[in-house]
Amino acid sequence: MIRFPSSPIIPEKILSGRYLKSALTLCLLLMTIFDVNSVGKSKTTPYRDLEKTIREKYDSRAVFTWDQYKELLKELKDPKFRVLPLHEMADTYDSTRVIVGLRHDVDFNPFKALEMARIEHLYGIRATYFLLATAEYSGVFMGSKLVRSKGLKALYRDLYETGAEIGIHNDMLTVMILYDIDPYKFNHDELAFYNSIRIPVYGSAAHGSEIAKKTVPNFQIFSDFSAKDSVSYLGRKYPLGKQSLKECGYQYEAYFIKHNIYLSDSGGKWHNAEGVSGVLQRLRESVPGDRIEILMHPEWWGKTEQKTP
Repeated sequence: MIRFPSSPIIPEKILSGRYLKSALTLCLLLMTIFDVNSVGKSKTTPYRDLEKTIREKYDSRAVFTWDQYKELLKELKDPKFRVLPLHEMADTYDSTRVIVGLRHDVDFNPFKALEMARIEHLYGIRATYFLLATAEYSGVFMGSKLVRSKGLKALYRDLYETGAEIGIHNDMLTVMILYDIDPYKFNHDELAFYNSIRIPVYGSAAHGSEIAKKTVPNFQIFSDFSAKDSVSYLGRKYPLGKQSLKECGYQYEAYFIKHNIYLSDSGGKWHNAEGVSGVLQRLRESVPGDRIEILMHPEWWGKTEQKTP
């Protein structure tokens, strides 16, 4: 380690001639070394390999641009709106403002989610990101355990440190039916994982997995929402409603937060509006007292616009 004296005494001859030139050369060399080391550290992340794999496979699916997302955020900065992560929206009512819960279900590209969260941070807006244990990015199931991808802890911490709320994108039916794992124990282990990396979890959002489409919505795993005590799949019965939302460690389920306007880009298409312009118009038409839940999937965002020659 190089140590520099706090009050260096520099002989007069060093300040002239070849001594000065040598000193300057040494300083430039040291600055270059420190700069290179700094740059290397800033670009290297524990999830670099995972990011490369996921981006190569999924980035091209984006259909909306970041410029379009910034348009939405600029609109939401209007003083008539109060934009909140879902765990705050759930208990916030205000007849003088439009309350907006901003929700992101991260189905297959958490790196788009990180980009999105960093853009929101620049606008002073916070949202909720629901992360999916059965997604490719999370890892692989071996026996009754999920072996998590390398660097996942760092990735989730980076996302959380933008100011975002982190939630669970509940796919407990897939865990139970496809992997033959007790879904309630699996859920307990998931929450323990987030607790181990100092990320609080308040809520879940049911994932529309292929299993859920063939059986019942994932939120029916909770007794609060189950219509019956079991579900059948390929001739076998699987239990539902053995534990409540609260018993599973959650304060809310995203689909059951009170709202009177719901906007979603599921499947890469806005269901209740004519594209982004329609969403902007719907936001402008909203009035104080309205409660809006906006669901966006980060994987559909960040399309690279083709520039004409």
